[in-house]
Amino acid sequence: MLNKTKGIVIQYMKYRESSLLVTIYTAEFGISSYVENGVRSAKAKHKIALFQPLTLLDLEVYHKPGKGLHRISEAKCYYPYRKIPFDIASSSIALFLTEVLSKVLREEEANPVLFSFLEESFQILDQGQGHLENFHLQFLWRLSEFLGFHAGQVGEFLEQLREAGVPGMGDLDAKTVQALFNADYGDGVGVNRVQRAAILRALIYYYGLHMESFGELRSLQVLQEVLS
Repeated sequence: MLNKTKGIVIQYMKYRESSLLVTIYTAEFGISSYVENGVRSAKAKHKIALFQPLTLLDLEVYHKPGKGLHRISEAKCYYPYRKIPFDIASSSIALFLTEVLSKVLREEEANPVLFSFLEESFQILDQGQGHLENFHLQFLWRLSEFLGFHAGQVGEFLEQLREAGVPGMGDLDAKTVQALFNADYGDGVGVNRVQRAAILRALIYYYGLHMESFGELRSLQVLQEVLS
């Protein structure tokens, strides 16, 4: 059956000579995998640029429940990014968050509230207004609520991490971290570089505790170098 849905590209990999396997988080079906044949040929119906990570797509797909791979009939970008591809800070944040999403999005069912959160967040990142150096920290904190392991009180969250021996937790004040997490994207919050790095370590450690096979984040070093 042909279905219409919005989607956010998470990742793709080459498949056979000219095709791709594309992982997309969809509004209607959750995380789904699609075969896109011939995309790397000169006569491709859909160009490979459509399947770059975080691209926001309007899709018509052949989706059969219980099937591992599905097919795309039509794909169009409904929000072309203007800043993320060209601004090194925005692109580094986007790359890092894409890797996180590739590890934590697992449900193959609709979650319209989560989809809206992701869609709106990446549009805000692309618009690039205000102070976005803390964007990834606020994003990870809010995303954890959708994933079912939100820490609740920041003071308790930090205390757990101190007891676990996570480095840098002594540099963090609960009120400062709470103010950061409560602020809107782009709001100026008094968090310095050392504190920002410690908060990121805390969040990554916390994700690792609750997500099986979360593992290392290859894009982390690039992010830290760009935002340092």
